[in-house]
Amino acid sequence: MNTIWQTVTWDVARAGGFTAYVLLTLAVVVGLALSTQLQSPSRWPRLINSELHNFLTLLSTIFLVVHVLAVWIDPFTSFGWNEIFIPLASHYRPEWMAFGIVALYLGIAIGISTWLRPNIGYSWWRRLHVLTLGV
Repeated sequence: MNTIWQTVTWDVARAGGFTAYVLLTLAVVVGLALSTQLQSPSRWPRLINSELHNFLTLLSTIFLVVHVLAVWIDPFTSFGWNEIFIPLASHYRPEWMAFGIVALYLGIAIGISTWLRPNIGYSWWRRLHVLTLGV
């Protein structure tokens, strides 16, 4: 018997992925706005600051976790952990899944580099942070 509840995990996975993508795009835009030479208080609204950038990044990470978990428990895709974490191992749209998995790994590398920024120095952190454009 088909019910509307059978598609809930698929809908949550799609909505979580789309929301994470939009939030991450906004985080990148805010980060680029903060890194430009035009960052004088008179030109930018007070809302655009590093706290907004961090908040958008954290929120996108939460929705990314929702997306990954919903894809994992979805009965339609029936993914195992290897298909979620190994690029090109998926039976469902392997190229697109590989793009998402590689983006996840780049995001993890960026997060670790931000956490280690006091130890690796600003210049190395800045170089690694450019990987954000690949995500």
